[in-house]
Amino acid sequence: MMPTLQQNAFQHMAFALNKAEKEPLYSQLYQQIKQQISCGRLVYGEKLPSKRKIADHLNISQNTVENAYGQLLAEGYIEAKARCGFFVSFQAEQFAFSNQATQPQTASKASQHFRYDFNPDQVDMAHFPFARMKKQVKKLWDQASRILSSQSEKQGEIVLREQIRDYLYASRGVSCSIDQIVIGAGVETCISQLILLFDHLYPEQCVNYAMEQYGYPMVAQLLQVFNKNLIRLPLTDENLKVDFQRLLQSAVNIFYVTPSHQYPYGSVLSINERLQLLQWANQQADRYIIEDDYDSEFRYKGKPIPALQQLDIMTEQGKVIYLGSFSKLLMPSLRMTFMVLPQQLLPIYNRTCGLFNSTVPRLNQYLIAQFMQSGEFEKHIHRMRTHYRKKMELLCQLLQPYTDYIRYYGEQSGFYLLLDLYTETRSLAQLQTLAANVGIKLYPLPDSNKKYVSLGFGNLSQQQLQQAIPLLMHTWGYADV
Repeated sequence: MMPTLQQNAFQHMAFALNKAEKEPLYSQLYQQIKQQISCGRLVYGEKLPSKRKIADHLNISQNTVENAYGQLLAEGYIEAKARCGFFVSFQAEQFAFSNQATQPQTASKASQHFRYDFNPDQVDMAHFPFARMKKQVKKLWDQASRILSSQSEKQGEIVLREQIRDYLYASRGVSCSIDQIVIGAGVETCISQLILLFDHLYPEQCVNYAMEQYGYPMVAQLLQVFNKNLIRLPLTDENLKVDFQRLLQSAVNIFYVTPSHQYPYGSVLSINERLQLLQWANQQADRYIIEDDYDSEFRYKGKPIPALQQLDIMTEQGKVIYLGSFSKLLMPSLRMTFMVLPQQLLPIYNRTCGLFNSTVPRLNQYLIAQFMQSGEFEKHIHRMRTHYRKKMELLCQLLQPYTDYIRYYGEQSGFYLLLDLYTETRSLAQLQTLAANVGIKLYPLPDSNKKYVSLGFGNLSQQQLQQAIPLLMHTWGYADV
């Protein structure tokens, strides 16, 4: 391992280059400088060390440093000033949102203690198009005075809702008008508004909610905060999907479901199951379905599964409330979610929630709308789908030699694999501790009578996966076959 730059030598810069890795040294240096600029540790206008100083300190050639600086120059992260040196030219604080890596209590904290963090909620920030987004920021900044001087739209800016409407129709088959779209700061905001809506729609009735056994924990916590009755629907052992019989037998009014990627197995509801679910909703006027379509764009075998809302429109019942998010499409720290309400719920929504202003900053909304209009958003999705598919395929290949000890599920889509340690006699806590001792952070599935671990690979490189999986299997004493 090469020595690191000391903090007192080059302020907050600290790099570690490994000559034993296959990745070229210039690429390692480029990625590490880019990361520090993106997360705001190196700020706009800050001068970088000279090529000679970095080369001397890391014991590498100046050509290596020059290649790294050249790539950063090409992408717009730094600029060269004649006879002065290199300076940071990416202004991270221009974004109203921040890179998740800057959050001290989440990813950065984990990275201080773990070499490999298998967080299933993280996305690949190394391939985020910061340079392209920077151009959109500069373009938007010229219009900022005009944007900020006008009154905001309570359901979200029209220009963004128009882009979301067109995107949903083209990619998910969701048909709606911009009046049906509401933009909120996270799923929690949208769910809170829906709880308020249903309380006013059925003031004399106790509204009962249901969700999948391992559904989004934040939704369950919100329902508990609002003192709502919540039924957790278990998964059947036969097809690893929600037990619909339990739904039919329960007095449920609102069903929160992820039909295109059910956690944790990555199951997909078949067309018959979707029609059965719509039939259940149509049997009573006070039944609705909340469809959380959180990562359906990232499907690696076949085409993306059409949204449940598409079938709902075809039956003309208006029973599905569609939820989507930019968290997986772009970055979690963007905190931008959108929901599509059925037409018949719009009057009650306007009466109950119409007094609330949009919880997403206007500049953020215009920025994402502009990013979508430019075509860069669609290009980014296509690039990342290919990138994630390659990582998923690699992860499956790396796990394949150990199938005498493990099983895995969910390889067709998403950012994680569910690891089933079906031969284990040790506890999950013991296995998690063994992994932590070698620098691997794992995420066991809570409240399960089986030994499940969610292996998220979103923000791990292929090289890190190639290092981490054999290390983890060896640490647990598994021999490849």
